[in-house]
Amino acid sequence: MVPMLLPGDVLAGECDDGTIVAEMQIPGAYQQLCMSLPSRTITLKSIGETVTVVQGAAEDQSSGASNNSSVSGRTGVALWNSGILLSRLLDEIAIKESDFFKDKSVLELGCGVALSAIVASKLGASEIVATDGNEEVLKLAQRNLELNKVINNASSAVLKWGTLDTVDFFDSSNLVIGSDLTYNSGSWGVLAETLRDVLKTNGYFIYLTLGHAGFNVSSELGGFLTLVESRGEIELVKEGSDAWPFKSIPSLDQLLLSSLSPKEREVVSSTGGFKTVVMRKRRKRR
Repeated sequence: MVPMLLPGDVLAGECDDGTIVAEMQIPGAYQQLCMSLPSRTITLKSIGETVTVVQGAAEDQSSGASNNSSVSGRTGVALWNSGILLSRLLDEIAIKESDFFKDKSVLELGCGVALSAIVASKLGASEIVATDGNEEVLKLAQRNLELNKVINNASSAVLKWGTLDTVDFFDSSNLVIGSDLTYNSGSWGVLAETLRDVLKTNGYFIYLTLGHAGFNVSSELGGFLTLVESRGEIELVKEGSDAWPFKSIPSLDQLLLSSLSPKEREVVSSTGGFKTVVMRKRRKRR
């Protein structure tokens, strides 16, 4: 059995306001001390609101039982550094371009605790759908949607990747978001199919992936992009190109890097860094 860190092991203030903290490698997975907390809270600088998400199994939360034993080995029920970084990136985008999320239909893939979907809603999205392939995870995601009072324009839904499972989401979203979705090369094909199917013609995919000890983030992302390019259905949007969706943001990597404290930069650097990409459905040539 993998020993879990307990809330008493968390130093005062170490996990406050979505701080990026160091992780440790455990057999078959990774873990960091903030995962042991019952909840995490972040403040959105662009609008001054706070978002709180609970962690652990949904049934534990509803019963009032301790959730510490529920986090180990079940990645979707805890908030990872990559999810915090994606949410922070969305917030930084809103600071630079306050109308970017306005009237957008947003779908989050592999939502986990649904932090990024909730942030997109708070930033002005007209509709959000938090999706995951794990029904237990979605119970927790739904609880967090309700906790943050975004249920009028938000929902959670099972979405297993691949064309056979995207029928109900076909051509539904003009913004898809996700983090740490490409660590398993066996899922690259069905992820590409899912993006092709759920994106509207003028829609974009904003993706962030974060390295881990012994895990090369550049190779992982490069492999996925190579597969996508070979299929010719989804394309990488290059910074500064006519298709780049931002008017005042030349680089998402630099935008996010500027938001990190010196200590957070050390943590991120120790894992191999992060990568962000923007993709879209390839236009058909006439």
